[in-house]
Amino acid sequence: MEEYSTEMETRIVDAATKVFVVKGRKGASMQDIADEAGINRTLLNYYFRSKDKLFDLIFDKVFLRFIPGVIELMKMNIPLNERLGKLVEIYFEALQSSPMAPIFILHELTSNPEKLVETIKSRGIDPEELIEQMKEEMAKGKIRQMDPKQLIVSLLSLIIFPFAAKPILMGILLRGDESEYQCFMEERKSFIKEYFITSITK
Repeated sequence: MEEYSTEMETRIVDAATKVFVVKGRKGASMQDIADEAGINRTLLNYYFRSKDKLFDLIFDKVFLRFIPGVIELMKMNIPLNERLGKLVEIYFEALQSSPMAPIFILHELTSNPEKLVETIKSRGIDPEELIEQMKEEMAKGKIRQMDPKQLIVSLLSLIIFPFAAKPILMGILLRGDESEYQCFMEERKSFIKEYFITSITK
């Protein structure tokens, strides 16, 4: 019975994630989620009483894939190029295990940005140490003089875009071949680390 309960919860969460990705929190209904999961509303309500609670559960689950690794990385006393390389690996691992996360987060950015900001802050993510390390490297003449915030946003954009734009990449560049996409993303991980570090190094 317990195994059935766990399987059903997973089934509902997976279905809800798909619905929220397409319709967002406001556009989705409990009936949409029940239909996607292939169950009736009564059973859905037995496991999850409200749409908002289900959304918050998924939202936290998505973010928990990123946050522990990022927090641990920020505490490490390692060279900047190594820190940036590990940051790329953390995001790639999290996004590969939850490929719908970027679209899910983009929906939340447009409908409830305050929630997103508060979640990030409450989990203890603070880029200040990375920013200070970048400034120190600039002062030593090791990397180009640039706004560290621009560097961080550029790096995250390089990482996230291929996941968020998967349908475009699949349809235009990769002939709809899923295995080719997976190979491309593995190459992308190495490419970003080398390209980004080379582009900022003097």
